[in-house]
Amino acid sequence: MKNILITGATSGIGNALINLLDTEDNHLILIGRDKVKLINISKKLVSKFTLIEFDLEDVENIKLLLNQLPIEVNAFVHCAGIDSTLPLKNINYTKFEKSLKINMFSFIEIMKLIVSLKKNENYWTNVVAISSIASQHGGIAQTIYSSTKAALEASVRVLSKELIKNKIRINSISPGLVNTEMTHRWMDRIGIDNIETLSRFQVNGIAEPIEIANVIEFLISSKSSHILGQNIIVDGGGPKLEIF
Repeated sequence: MKNILITGATSGIGNALINLLDTEDNHLILIGRDKVKLINISKKLVSKFTLIEFDLEDVENIKLLLNQLPIEVNAFVHCAGIDSTLPLKNINYTKFEKSLKINMFSFIEIMKLIVSLKKNENYWTNVVAISSIASQHGGIAQTIYSSTKAALEASVRVLSKELIKNKIRINSISPGLVNTEMTHRWMDRIGIDNIETLSRFQVNGIAEPIEIANVIEFLISSKSSHILGQNIIVDGGGPKLEIF
């Protein structure tokens, strides 16, 4: 049985990944802020599961999650993230720190836990962090979001070299536009009123969460065993307009 840890489990890409990995061969350890959503998801699962209600902004206390994790974590997928659309004049340290904590610092703290569980190197742990093409192609007012996702990608590149000795293999994925709750909130802020309009901004249209989950499934499997420290772009051919 594979023990698979997923943050951001209650919505978007995380939720699609759960549906994809929901088999009797897997034990899903799901981290989310909303207890009710976690329970509702668990009612549909055939896999073994562990539910962890936790706000990843509380990075100082992530270490307390250690005793809720299995002794072996075979895969870790960091889907948790927070978006930000703020012009320069509205950026301040507090807002920047909040995004950094959820988008990047929480990933680092969970990686520390995974390393601490590695009492031996008899098994591999495959890790995927969800970034965004905004790290390279951020649009107007995406300074915070783009910067924190770029920091996440940089940490993946460095840690992939540092932790390979522990049989920990790390990659990231940069999706383009995906039909998630986060994208719909962003649409509201920039004044786009329907998904069909937004879909025209990406060469091959907007992705569904399952299309990103399929790539994640590949990256945490042995089929991708020689892929290490890479950022896989899944952006439907890229943006037609420089708005993201």
